[in-house]
Amino acid sequence: MKNHLFLILAFIALFSSFSAWSQHLANTSISTDTPDQYYLQVKQFNEFIDRFNYSSDWKGNRITSDFKAKVPRVKYLSYLFNIEDSRLQNAADSSYRNRCNQFLSDVVNPDSPQLISLFSGQVTTKALVKISYKGKNQNCTVYFLPEVLPDRSAKWVISKVETSCFKNMDDSLKTYFIAPNSHETSFINLKRIENISNPIYFYPSSITTDTSLLFMTEVAANRLTINNIEKVTYLITFPNWIITVEEFNRSSNNSGWLISNVELL
Repeated sequence: MKNHLFLILAFIALFSSFSAWSQHLANTSISTDTPDQYYLQVKQFNEFIDRFNYSSDWKGNRITSDFKAKVPRVKYLSYLFNIEDSRLQNAADSSYRNRCNQFLSDVVNPDSPQLISLFSGQVTTKALVKISYKGKNQNCTVYFLPEVLPDRSAKWVISKVETSCFKNMDDSLKTYFIAPNSHETSFINLKRIENISNPIYFYPSSITTDTSLLFMTEVAANRLTINNIEKVTYLITFPNWIITVEEFNRSSNNSGWLISNVELL
């Protein structure tokens, strides 16, 4: 009960603690040429991971025993939440605050503390992408997964693409096909694929309606171009939990890559 109360108080105190924390930074040996809030902002996703894992402090240095004595992990983690979330500030409904507190309690549990491992399959990513297809601007969502290769190197791979820009594909499938009696002519009409702009029409329906595959074939045929990446979101799973991490571009101390949502699995 005492621990639970501490976690609740930690969130309440978070809203008034940034000024005090900035003063603490000002009293350290940080160059006066660098604004204090620069160190509080989570500027890169890797920095978010290092802070979440309690492996680096706000200056990027390894966390020392002295730092741990001043800033326990549960308090340090509370700075990684988007404190401008209305659900955290809603005095009439504490359900989301309680959920976040329970998540923090599970993460810092000394019997099984939880960390983030980027290339373990724990982290997935989705990006909102602006594209041009057949002369029209469109949106699509591209999902990425990390893949570890046999030589222990790693890379990101596209796992899925979601977009509505291929919704007219059905009309083409009704026009371009191998006739059901083609076996009678030893499939001579296979030559039709030589004059078709997209031979994928002749594959099984499970392939010709696969948005991810269509995305790649249209890019390869120079019919689809990627304009820009609009937004990137990270989804991180833990036992019984999934959190969303997004970038908040603002001038306050509480900015950069922060936890925007916590859900029970």
